[in-house]
Order: sequence, then structure tokens, then C-alpha cells
Amino acid sequence: MLAGLGHAHLFVLEALQNGAFAPCEVIVCNAEPLHVYSGMVPGWLGGRYAESELSLDIASVCARSGATWEPHHVVALNADQSFVRLDDGRELTFDVCSVAIGSKPAGLETPGAREHATPLKPLQQVETIKQRLTTLGSFRSGAVTIVGGGLAGIEMALAARAQLRQTGDRGDAVTVRIVNREPQLYVARGHRLSRLLADACAQLAVRVENDVEVSGVSARDVALRDGRQLASDIVIWATGPAAAPWLRDSGLAVDASGFVLVNEHLQSTTCRRVFAAGDCATLAYAPDTPKAGVYAVRMGPPLAQSLAQALRGELLSAQYQPQRRWLTLVNTGDGRAIASWGPFAIRGKWAMRWKDRIDRAFIARFREPPNGI
Repeated sequence: MLAGLGHAHLFVLEALQNGAFAPCEVIVCNAEPLHVYSGMVPGWLGGRYAESELSLDIASVCARSGATWEPHHVVALNADQSFVRLDDGRELTFDVCSVAIGSKPAGLETPGAREHATPLKPLQQVETIKQRLTTLGSFRSGAVTIVGGGLAGIEMALAARAQLRQTGDRGDAVTVRIVNREPQLYVARGHRLSRLLADACAQLAVRVENDVEVSGVSARDVALRDGRQLASDIVIWATGPAAAPWLRDSGLAVDASGFVLVNEHLQSTTCRRVFAAGDCATLAYAPDTPKAGVYAVRMGPPLAQSLAQALRGELLSAQYQPQRRWLTLVNTGDGRAIASWGPFAIRGKWAMRWKDRIDRAFIARFREPPNGI
């Protein structure tokens, strides 16, 4: 049972297609019909990619591997009795289950956030943002507020500006701002990257409100705890990760934030039949590992091997060791990107070409070969 089709599960289906598993039934539970590569979403919003270039048809991916696609979300898991409950009320049993459902945006309990803010997932939400940006640009007025000063929020703010500018000079009349609760933009990777991100925002007329916190959202504005009201026609919710609430009730060990605790085999620390990868998992032996797409991708091959061995009743040998440093490529919405490695960061068009090649290669790996070969 594959709950969700996060990046890591694509590698599991690839291994299944390549014959790495003993004969078994594999069920993929995922309500959305498309797997969308999150790293390309800002480029899609900014007009660089068509939807078909950053998405995979889940029905086709499952059919090629021999898996069964169940177009419903998992809303509950019972580790003791080995079943999942789907959003239509059905319960499906499993011998081995892997969870890769990603995370939810944190802070949606903020008054008005669920009603008036738009999260970044699924893609249909971003499609709504794109349509509304086009409308704002044609009106030559309005304001867009992105809540969250992490990389996702920054990329979406820069992409929003790029999308608005496609309407011509009128797009610059629309205010685009980031509301960031931290004193500076994304300092997790050092001050050099933070400065380059701030420079990119300044150059593309994206305002940054640092060290402020949102207290509420309405149809017309965003309220801050310092008493100010920021007029907003579109509110994009791009905060940090939060765990799906049902994970706490699953019978699995979870960390303080509700993410599944796993060992070096990406196996639950309390249930040998359940595995987890990507944002929804926390490594018990490396709990500070960032919840970022690059880690979810690296988890894919060892997860596939662990699942294949578990189904055969073998001792697990695949081990996932998170890298200490990882390459970050941030699309700045102007044909350039920022490349960051450890404390070093640099911006240029070459970095965007590099990012483009990496992103396209990831999608191509799991796309159906031409002519069915």
C-alpha cells in the first residue's frame, strides 16, 4: 500500500516496473490525477513551463508499473490492524504500507486562513492563483500577499511578479509582498543566500515585511499582530511544513510535530510493516534533517529496496543517510536562479539553465518513453 504519491514513491513504482519486487499487489492511494514536481511550479506560474512539462499522469505511471491506482486520499491508518481508511469511507488492508503524503502548510488555524488564503498544493490551487493574477494585472491595481519567508514563499512571490509582468507594464502597478515572521529572509543557509534573495526581491519590486506575524486573514486584507492591516486581493499561504493530523492517531511513533519517526531503513520505529519518506517522515537518528524535496528524492531508491526486502521477509539492508550539504537552486523569476551550496551562493542565468536541466531530467525519468519503448 502506497499512501500518497510523493517523490519517493515514484522510485518505488520504477523499481516495481523493473522487476525488483516479488509478485505482489501494489495499490497507490492518491486523489489527484497528476503528480506535480514542486520544484517547477514557480516556473509554471511565471510562464516558463506548460502544465504538461512539470506533471506526470498518475494513471499512466501506475499502469506501466502494474500498480493499481485508487483515486482517493488516505485519511486514517491503523498500524495495529494493518488497514488504511480512504476519504470515501472504505478500509483497505495491507501487508506493508509506505506513507509519502508530504506535509500541510503550517498555521492554517489562523483566523480566516482556511477561508481566504490559498495554499500552494495541489496544483489546482496554483492554477487559481494564476488566473487571479492575470485579472489583477489587467486591472492595473491590487495587492498580493505571500505569507511565509522560506524558499517556497520567496519563489512564489518572484513568480507572481513574473506572471503579472506578462500583462505588460500594467503588472508593475500591482503590489507583491512577502510577510515573514523571521528578522531576515531565509537565513538557514547563511547570510550570503539571504542577501541574494533580498536583492532579487528588491530588483523585481517584491516588498518584504520582516519580523511580523499574521493574526488573521479576511477577504480584503491580512491583519498583523502589530495592528496593521495589509490590503490584499490574493493571499498565498506558503508557511513551513505541518503534519497531517491523522498520523498522530495511527498508532505509529511520531515526533513532537506529528511526523512519523523512522529508522535508517525508512521504517517506522514502532511498526515493522509501515514505512514513511519525504516531508511526512522524521529521521529518528537525524531529526534536524530539513523537510525539502531534495531529501525526498534521495530517499526514493533505499525506500524501494527496503519495501522489496520487507515483502520478501528478508532482513533490511538499504540505509538512508541524509547528506550534510545539498544544492539549492532558487528560480528568481527573471531568467536567473540562485545556486547555493553550504555557505556559498551565486546568481546567474547559467544557474537557471542548470536548474532547468535537473528538473526536466527528473520528470523525464518517470515519463512514458516515446512510442511506448
